Amino acid sequence: MIKEIDYTYCPSCGSPFEKIPPNLLRCTKCNLHFYVNPKPTTAILLINTAGEILFVVRKIDPKKGMLDLPGGFVDINETLEEGMIREIDEELGVTIAVEKLTYLGSTVDEYEHGGIESRTINAMYTAPLSENVHIVPADYVASILWVDVNAIKYETIAFKGVATFMQSYFSSKV
Repeated sequence: MIKEIDYTYCPSCGSPFEKIPPNLLRCTKCNLHFYVNPKPTTAILLINTAGEILFVVRKIDPKKGMLDLPGGFVDINETLEEGMIREIDEELGVTIAVEKLTYLGSTVDEYEHGGIESRTINAMYTAPLSENVHIVPADYVASILWVDVNAIKYETIAFKGVATFMQSYFSSKV
């Protein structure tokens, strides 16, 4: 597996990169400065009136079969909020108005796909869910699962940064 920081050649001229920690690759010929920055993602804590959190079970890799929060990568020209709303709609068929989103904080993580390991920065949100909401999981979601806040098995969550954020968030609510 390759990490983005281990790229070896300049995409502009094809010459070798010089690695300058922590996240700069500088071309030895054309002097291009290529910064390896985290990819923006979003995730949302959707909690029902029974105090349960909605998890999706990942149907595809990475982390197939593990629990995850609804969310995903932010597209080009999207704000974090627009990306969050799009992801909820794509994954669950649920529409949430932007003014219903509450930003909770952020976390960092690693995401491996296609043999490349990337760093991510994840904007964490929460929003209320109406009791009669109709959830239709996307075809790339194996299933959904409601878990009581006090019964979360953090080791079953796909991404460590999300699990750590949730542990901290819920321990501060006690």
